[in-house]
Amino acid sequence: MRGSPANQFICLILLLVLIPATVWGATVTRTLSTAEPGAGEVFEVSLSIEGITLGGVVETLPAGYSIVGTDHPDDRILVRDRQVAFALVNDTLITYQVMAPSSGSGDITGIWEDFLGESNGTIPASHLAVDGIETEVESTPQERPTQEAAPPFAVLAAVVALIIARWGGQR
Repeated sequence: MRGSPANQFICLILLLVLIPATVWGATVTRTLSTAEPGAGEVFEVSLSIEGITLGGVVETLPAGYSIVGTDHPDDRILVRDRQVAFALVNDTLITYQVMAPSSGSGDITGIWEDFLGESNGTIPASHLAVDGIETEVESTPQERPTQEAAPPFAVLAAVVALIIARWGGQR
């Protein structure tokens, strides 16, 4: 049985409105307090999170920049070298502080994972340059064999698993 043209039109409109809302439900955006910090200056990075109930974010800083603090609970972060992983549980805003090196430039990159929505994505890169001066990336010779690092999603999944296990132990 075919519906009336008006009903078909309404169904088409609903599909065009609802499908993009479902597909594009989760977003993470990054805001910097400055893109040109002074040498040794501490500046703030904010992550605005929409549509992620349970998931995580992994941020990677350029060489020389270091994470010095965050407002996120200690038991829901993991810092390793230039990367920081945040486990998300109904979070809408995360801020963290970064110290600039004496010189250097590069991009903060990030990825996010929505475990309930079964989606993931990247956060557009944010460029940094100490005192606004661009520098070339130096390649350093490797003195020892490197161990392959775990993919960021594996680190994120491990952090979330620890949080869930901790909640289960508190009940």
